[in-house]
Amino acid sequence: MNPEDPQINMVQFCQAHNFEYLTGRVWIGFWLIFIVLVMVAAEGSFLVRFISPFTQEIFAFLISLIFIYETFSKLFKVFREHPLMATYSSDPNSAEEVNYHLLNQPNTALLSFVLMIGTFFVAFFLRKLRNSRFLGGK
Repeated sequence: MNPEDPQINMVQFCQAHNFEYLTGRVWIGFWLIFIVLVMVAAEGSFLVRFISPFTQEIFAFLISLIFIYETFSKLFKVFREHPLMATYSSDPNSAEEVNYHLLNQPNTALLSFVLMIGTFFVAFFLRKLRNSRFLGGK
């Protein structure tokens, strides 16, 4: 287990700290009950009105945040695994055969970035077209 890995799950956490998995899940449940009871006792539900008056908008906002976060986290992972290359070797006989195959690969990170930006702009302009006078609002 790599301690610098941000993607650690509950089973790995329990194994690393010599806890039993089910005991850890029970304690998480107790803490959640405690936090919910404190929020109910302090009438914490009034904070919802500062976000939005509609529950549907709150969930749409949370789902949007999750999609945005996942997009950028995967893009950063692609940039870490496939960094941008400035040059390509054009002659396979001048370099070692192994290095040639490694250097003569496409820029996966750049392609992923261009596809992400392209997808965003297609969705953005289609949304503008939907609300334009050509298609009408309703």
